[in-house]
Order: sequence, then C-alpha cells, then structure tokens
Amino acid sequence: MEELLPNITNLFLEKKDYFEVFAKADTRIEGWFKAELILLFSRLVKAGAIQSFNREFSVYPRSGGRRQIDFKLSIGNQHHFCELKALCISQAAGTPRNLEFYFRDDNVGIIKDLRKLDSLKNPNRWLLAFVYPSPSEAEWLRNLKSLPDEFSHWRSISLPTSYPTYVYISLLKG
Repeated sequence: MEELLPNITNLFLEKKDYFEVFAKADTRIEGWFKAELILLFSRLVKAGAIQSFNREFSVYPRSGGRRQIDFKLSIGNQHHFCELKALCISQAAGTPRNLEFYFRDDNVGIIKDLRKLDSLKNPNRWLLAFVYPSPSEAEWLRNLKSLPDEFSHWRSISLPTSYPTYVYISLLKG
C-alpha cells in the first residue's frame, strides 16, 4: 500500500479546488474519496501495478462476527486492508470538528477504524485519511500521541510538511 501513496497523492493534489470548496462548506464527503480511489485502483489494475481490489470487503476478525473494510487490495502476493477517512478540520461552519474531534473514541473518529483493522489477522493494515486543510506537523503528531496505548504500534508513513496547505494525505500503518 505504501508504494501506492505517490499515485494517490498525485491524483488528489490535482483536485485543489475540491478541497478548498469542501473546507469552505465544512463538509466530509467520504463517498467522493471512495469513488476517486475506485477509479484510480481500476487504472492501477489495468496497468499491472496491483492485481485486484475489492470495495466494502467482508472480513471475519479474530473476535468473530463480520465487518466490512473499505478496500482490500492485492499487491504482489499480499493482501492489504485499508480504511478511508475524510477529516474536514476547517470549522468554517462553526462545527466542533477540529483535529482532536477525530481522535476521540466514538463512532466518528479514527479509533473505531483502528480497532476494526487491529482485529484482523493480516499484518498489512492501513488507514488512509484525507485531512483538509492540512494541520501543522506538531498538531498531527500531538494527536497521534494522544491515541490510547493499544494503538502505539500504528505509525505515520506521511507527514503534513510534505503536502500543501489545502490537504494532507495521511497514511497510517498498523
């Protein structure tokens, strides 16, 4: 999955107007991100960069039951499971959604997705988050450090300083 980050970054950095409008409207449109990724992954399958992908893939974690993962990708001989998050932190409409909002242990933030991914036996677990506008590196790292200890093994592959002010594409590896 890490090797796909340049493809993902190139696709989304071309969409500055979208991020600016989404931030101004203070809105999260996760479906739009999924649609763009479906198109990208389809192109990458055609190009032979990945073997296949599935959207809303059903998995059966160690704890039992069934859960759906946003994307399962087959890259080389390995399967990668990826959850997607849209994190609008503009607060342009007076919403309480700052970066800390998404690091709470509730049904809106990233913790539920990290738990879902951690319940899988597969070692290739990823969280892809589109944060707009981009937070400062200090703010991002402070929030990562605020995660409960059970998530201390999650690491950030990308940092906000590598991105423009209108979006940060965060890839976390579990």
